[in-house]
Amino acid sequence: MSIQTQSNNNIQQEAYKFSVTYFVLLAAAFAFLYFLFEDGIIHAVQKWDTPEYSHAYLIPVISLFIIWQKNNFIIKEKFPGSWLGTLIVIMGLFFWLLGEMSTLYVIIKYALLVVIFGLVLSFSGIKHMSFYFVPVALLFFTIPLPNFIYSNLSSYLQLISSIIGVEVIRLFGISVYLEGNVIDLGNYKLQVVEACNGLRYLFPLVTLGVIAAYFYQDSFWKKCVVVASTLPITILMNSIRIGVIGV
Repeated sequence: MSIQTQSNNNIQQEAYKFSVTYFVLLAAAFAFLYFLFEDGIIHAVQKWDTPEYSHAYLIPVISLFIIWQKNNFIIKEKFPGSWLGTLIVIMGLFFWLLGEMSTLYVIIKYALLVVIFGLVLSFSGIKHMSFYFVPVALLFFTIPLPNFIYSNLSSYLQLISSIIGVEVIRLFGISVYLEGNVIDLGNYKLQVVEACNGLRYLFPLVTLGVIAAYFYQDSFWKKCVVVASTLPITILMNSIRIGVIGV
């Protein structure tokens, strides 16, 4: 019993050492990052108030939860660090400077992700990066898409949803004609506007698919199928919704 108690005390001491030294330094680094990337962070949070990105508030919490789940393993490890992470931080700061000079928030936001990844890598080392890779990678889904990608994706999904929605209506024997994104039912016309593009389902569902694939204990290709299935599920959900409204 005394040996087990001593072992538990050693683990607690390591955990205490870990929390006081490394965690405080990381907290100070992230506080500095907020000061440095404040404009980009505020712009991203403003996007989170839209239906397409409202799930982004939960992603940092989920990332911290995943790290907390591995706490028993983390406190037993010694982290050698990596100078490669320092180089990645410098590269991220270069992108930040580029974003500030060009006043492009999207560059600033992705630069923040690069810096966070570099900080974690410089702290943990390449060997132990597996503890943090997925939680850090999840933060990618907190960054709103650039406007030109969002517009093109929105137009494509609107068209696909309209075509499949019309086929759903025809399954019920209803005569319907599709012209662009306008569904002509004779006495009624339904326009599939931008709000019906399905992106409100796609972004949260892809994020959920990645999280589910991470916790799914099976082959890698099956995890890829879980993530890839989010796109057709989203399109079918949205198309059936449009078709039912037409019916």
